[in-house]
Amino acid sequence: MKKSDKKTNSLQYNKIYCGNSLELLKKLPNNFIDCIVTSPPYWALRDYKVKGQLGLEPNFDNYINKLCDIFDEVKRVLKDEGTCWVNIGDTYYTKSGGSFLNDALTSKTRIKKIGINRANVIRGQGLLEDKNLTLVPFRFALEMQKRGWIIRNVIIWHKPNCMPTSVKDRFTVDFEYLFFFVKSKKYYFEQQREPHKLESLSRITSKWDGHREPGSSFQGMNIKKMCHPDGRNKRCVWNISTSSFRGAHFAVYPPELIEIPIKAGCPKNGIVLDPFIGSGTTAIVCKRLERNYLGFDINKEYCKIARERINAK
Repeated sequence: MKKSDKKTNSLQYNKIYCGNSLELLKKLPNNFIDCIVTSPPYWALRDYKVKGQLGLEPNFDNYINKLCDIFDEVKRVLKDEGTCWVNIGDTYYTKSGGSFLNDALTSKTRIKKIGINRANVIRGQGLLEDKNLTLVPFRFALEMQKRGWIIRNVIIWHKPNCMPTSVKDRFTVDFEYLFFFVKSKKYYFEQQREPHKLESLSRITSKWDGHREPGSSFQGMNIKKMCHPDGRNKRCVWNISTSSFRGAHFAVYPPELIEIPIKAGCPKNGIVLDPFIGSGTTAIVCKRLERNYLGFDINKEYCKIARERINAK
């Protein structure tokens, strides 16, 4: 394992810093962070009304390049054995108030508040035929691959309580993506388990009944390992309800979504960095799970909200 370089670290962990993520990342030494957990602003979705904000680039290629430039710095500060988890959603290339995934955007007040009008402008440049799904998450993942990241999993965050939509010519979208990246082939990972499914246990038992002694191998598999008492290896579709926060920041992922990555991808007392920390959910989960945190956000109002939420815990 490489030690962090001799560059002076001017930032302290267990703090929230307000500013441009790319510039703040440059203040961190190499190989310093154990784990990245974040959800960057989605492209052409909302106007955060902050100079230098990410997400309102004139086209999605500009957005992807700008976002991946930030993750180039993330890769530098992440330890060789570190892990990186990125939640990112998609957008329809449709110039209308109801074009964003799973949002009931009928109120003029709400449209003005979250900046849909400005987002509509950049989704009216003719980059794609109207009504197309932009596939931004895939574009992001492929560019990350080109820049040397290893993609270990594409996790589906299924939202059982997703908002209904009024569309009649497609299916309602009830999921988002969570990408699991690493920078080297050997990395820290603590296996996470979930309960065995009854039908799976029955199927395994029927294969063994009357054929083999318990614990013996069958086609290279070991029945005791397959039926671990703590459950099976966790799958890639996570059913987690969305959560809301009565603050100024309206893009909040549920704590349950990032508990799993933090437990799996960061050792206790390690440092988790969220370069787009928003209302501070990542930091709150880190405190509860005995991990250190470091958070950046360009919006001063969100930084204030995050600090207040963290101090209240």
